[in-house]
Amino acid sequence: EAELAHFEASGLPVARPNSMNRFGVVLRELGMCEKFLDPLVAGCLNPIAVRLLPEFTETLDSYRPFTVKYEATAEGDRDLNLHYDNAEVTLNVNIGGVWTGGQVTFLGLGGAGAGQEDPPPISVVLQRGHGVLHAGRELHQAEPVVEGRRQNLILWCRSSGIRNGECPMCRNVPQLMPTNVFAHDGFTGPP
Repeated sequence: EAELAHFEASGLPVARPNSMNRFGVVLRELGMCEKFLDPLVAGCLNPIAVRLLPEFTETLDSYRPFTVKYEATAEGDRDLNLHYDNAEVTLNVNIGGVWTGGQVTFLGLGGAGAGQEDPPPISVVLQRGHGVLHAGRELHQAEPVVEGRRQNLILWCRSSGIRNGECPMCRNVPQLMPTNVFAHDGFTGPP
């Protein structure tokens, strides 16, 4: 958390973490991937995700690491509307702050079949150092922080084996085009 505050205070340009959050840091910009996050994803998250969420991943072969910050101020992001992630598997870990409210509510995969109901919502309070691993397709939202602030580490993990057959955002077969390793969003083209 202190390293993120130092970076934010540096005055260096900061890219938005995603299209939904205004405050946070893309951790690839800080050089935190090669020695810290790459081994975490390959050595820890991948084996867990393959066992717990096999229908959403064959292997996690790319990821987008970022932080998000929620604050109970007029200028801050207080909450995040209902959404799903641009990921097959997401890890969301609280890394700091003191706050009330701000739980994460999960509402199922959506689109229950005819005669089926979506499961009841589940709200999770992420204490500092605690996290949740979930399918990126799981509909979820960050409830309003009513006091204080909280900061979370998010890893949007991608599985090209799944993603190449169905885009996680539009659910269609993707039309792939060449790009560089940092912008491929987890899709891979034929060799």
